[in-house]
Amino acid sequence: MTTQPALDLDLLRAAVAGAVITPDEAGWDAARAAWNLLADQRPELIVAAAGPDDVAEAVRYARAQGLRAAAQSTGHGAAAPGALTGTLLIRTDGMNDVTVDPAERTARAGAGARWSDVIAAAAPHGLTGLHGFSAGVGVAGYVLGGGLGWLARRHGLASDHVRSFEVVTAEGERRHVDARREPDLFWALRGGGGAGVIVTSIELELVALREAYAGALLWPMARAGEVAHAYREWIRTVPDTLTSSLRLMHFPPLPALPEVLRGRALVQLTLTFVGERRDGDALVAPLRALSPAIDGVGVVPAAALGEIAGDPVDPVPDRSRSRLVASLTPDAVDTLVALADPAVTVLEVRHLGGALRRPADPGAAGAVDAEALIFASGVPATPEQELALETTFAALDALGPAADRDTLPTFAGPGDVALPAAATDRLRAISAAQDPDGVLSSGPTTGGRDSGS
Repeated sequence: MTTQPALDLDLLRAAVAGAVITPDEAGWDAARAAWNLLADQRPELIVAAAGPDDVAEAVRYARAQGLRAAAQSTGHGAAAPGALTGTLLIRTDGMNDVTVDPAERTARAGAGARWSDVIAAAAPHGLTGLHGFSAGVGVAGYVLGGGLGWLARRHGLASDHVRSFEVVTAEGERRHVDARREPDLFWALRGGGGAGVIVTSIELELVALREAYAGALLWPMARAGEVAHAYREWIRTVPDTLTSSLRLMHFPPLPALPEVLRGRALVQLTLTFVGERRDGDALVAPLRALSPAIDGVGVVPAAALGEIAGDPVDPVPDRSRSRLVASLTPDAVDTLVALADPAVTVLEVRHLGGALRRPADPGAAGAVDAEALIFASGVPATPEQELALETTFAALDALGPAADRDTLPTFAGPGDVALPAAATDRLRAISAAQDPDGVLSSGPTTGGRDSGS
């Protein structure tokens, strides 16, 4: 790790309102930590940006010093060891301001905002955003990677519902990006990652929703095969106003978990339906006929949808793999049930289709032509657990991918193909035009992965 000259750091500190943190200072380890505890991030130095001007100054400093620059808020999507070598890390956590325009049904979210911030600001107006299964992920990283959430089958990816971006270029200049002024870059940022710029805020479209019919049904793991095959048949009958997932869960024996879940192996079917309760009851009736051990489905405030999956809110060590599948076949279901090893914390099927197949104004993420996304994650605490995870990941590779890609950008790991080939080629050209010198790192530093783990 290099050490920057004191004079240069003094100049940087004078230029930014936020803190400049170096490896020999108190608070370094906390500042460099990602949400995924397996990610051992070791940048050259960190700027805790207080606003977009700080981001611009940090980029200009990195360019002058021969460093790369990368932005990060929550770090849900950060990769494991070695990331950010030779890089100035710009933490945007403090840029978490959110403003809502109820008349326009829009929200402007700073690069450090989490979906919980947007949900809280929009709810008093009877509005909500197209957030993911967990409200704790970062808005910017999630949207830049497409964004697959509880309203996806009705409205599509979150990235298809963006009005504009505020960005900092690789030259350290601030710029407004929308469909009229910067159509190519606007396309690229909607699902294609950073595309050679750093996003400092996003103007999002909101949807009117005060409550939904949502929650979870749970069964003992011994009934996984029966429930999983019933789920496969059931999703073929539901309307686009219903989005769901099926999880085979091995809950660790942690005191923070409710006693009913602690240390247990359970099948969890979670859903959100936008419609009347009587219609929701009719849709869920075939599942209730399977006599779940726990029935937590009912009418809930829209603001609670980011909590119904029960995803962890605190940082965790995690490895994961995902694959899109064109069709969820009976053989695929049997394979998944057989893979429900205690070392695999989550083995999940997310039902796709609906509006995901036919976006009105698609960005780089494009249309998602797959019936389901399969996701697996776990904690490789021992060699045996590491081997079990690798076996599971290899089996998922054999199930997928869909016709044009392995997975979606917010779920992608190293080596995964997350965009169709034509989109990848276009995105590469746009990114090169925006950042020909490769100053801005486009690696695994976004904060919006919605992994469900």
